[in-house]
Amino acid sequence: MGLPEIFIAFETAAVSAIARSARGVLALVLHAETLSDESAGADEAAPSAVVYRTLADVPEDGWSAEDYRLLKLAFKAAPNQVVAVRAGEKDTDTFALLQKTRFDWLAAPYLDKEKVISFIQSQRGKGIGVKTVVADASAPDHEGIVNFCASGLALDDGPIEAAAYTARIAGLLAALPLTRSATYAALAEVVSCDSLDDPDQAIDAGKLIVVRGRDGYKLGRAVNSFTSTTVDKAAPFQKIKIVEGVDLIRTDIARAFENSYIGRVLNDYDNKLLLVTAINAYLRGLEGDVLDKTASNRCFISLDGQRGYLESRGTDTSAMDDAAILRANTGSEVFLEANLTFCDAMEDLSLRISM
Repeated sequence: MGLPEIFIAFETAAVSAIARSARGVLALVLHAETLSDESAGADEAAPSAVVYRTLADVPEDGWSAEDYRLLKLAFKAAPNQVVAVRAGEKDTDTFALLQKTRFDWLAAPYLDKEKVISFIQSQRGKGIGVKTVVADASAPDHEGIVNFCASGLALDDGPIEAAAYTARIAGLLAALPLTRSATYAALAEVVSCDSLDDPDQAIDAGKLIVVRGRDGYKLGRAVNSFTSTTVDKAAPFQKIKIVEGVDLIRTDIARAFENSYIGRVLNDYDNKLLLVTAINAYLRGLEGDVLDKTASNRCFISLDGQRGYLESRGTDTSAMDDAAILRANTGSEVFLEANLTFCDAMEDLSLRISM
């Protein structure tokens, strides 16, 4: 394998990044007894899934009126696919199926929300960039969990619980491109919703809310439930758009590394530099859409990572200069770092008028 193939893998990912982000996949867990004849003959106690690309593909008579309503809501923003999952008799079986299912966002209004939160946290802990929308959870405090909180919610076809409406919210988030934020996304079907006494406080508590705008109801500021910020994980991780960008970059680089590097490229200094160069070309392709084009977004070999590897294997690095440490052999392990500045969407305006 030569250099051109390396660059093609990363350049292709960069060129398609925005298009892919706008066509996410929603997994929607519905009632166990309502799947249509498409799964006839299957064990009724076992979960199963059907992939739909448009609402026209959904057999209305194959689902209960309640579940078909949720499927209609899920498709309102036109995600790439909706994976309709029939819940199994045992939640463990349903989560086992979800673990094998490729999706970006999950809405599971009929499953225990704490189990859903635990599942998503576990998947993200493995490096899988899935996210979920739950309703009225008790401070999940996690960037992969969107906590949708609303009461008195009514649509043009009748009242709806916040948990059921997560199908709409998750479908909207799956369909949004990384060039947009969900802040103030219009919810045209909403005809009423209880107002909050202190919406700012709710947002600061990591709640995604519904607000009354000048032209109808909209989502409030597009935040996830993460509130315990640190120096290493600061306020940008509270934004749904930013976390989407982080997940996209991690996934693209991991996929390209797995497909084009693992087992195929010798782990010497020159090839590490080629990998860094390819990643930096990918990052440049995201500038202006995902990354701030005025910032220095770059990847580089990690001096600390290299030094830590050598020290852990008994090599005294105190007499080595930085160049020697960077060139040192690290077996099969590659240590990289990156400094990235993500680009948020416009959400706040301050206009001072002088007369």
